[in-house]
Amino acid sequence: MDKPKLIISSVYAAIIAIIFVVVITVGAELSAPLKDWLKDFFGHHWTSKSIFSVLLYVIATIVLYLSHHKYSDDRLKKTLGFLFISTVLGTVILTLFFMGHYFQLF
Repeated sequence: MDKPKLIISSVYAAIIAIIFVVVITVGAELSAPLKDWLKDFFGHHWTSKSIFSVLLYVIATIVLYLSHHKYSDDRLKKTLGFLFISTVLGTVILTLFFMGHYFQLF
């Protein structure tokens, strides 16, 4: 097993999962049909989003690991930086969205 390749694949999969969670969360709050669709799967929209994000992460990690790309230690550092930035941006976006939603700005 190529550990750096697995780590980088996992980091990219985590970034994909973060983007998915941010988009689906905002989308479900703005679209009642989407929220209802998510509720139909596992009883609550947050449960469905959580399960879908874990499945997306696992599938993306496997697909990226099995791809024929070579990874270097330099790339490992860069991807971890991108993961950090994605995490911070996702947190900021959701926080601002829910603050705006709470204060009825939209």
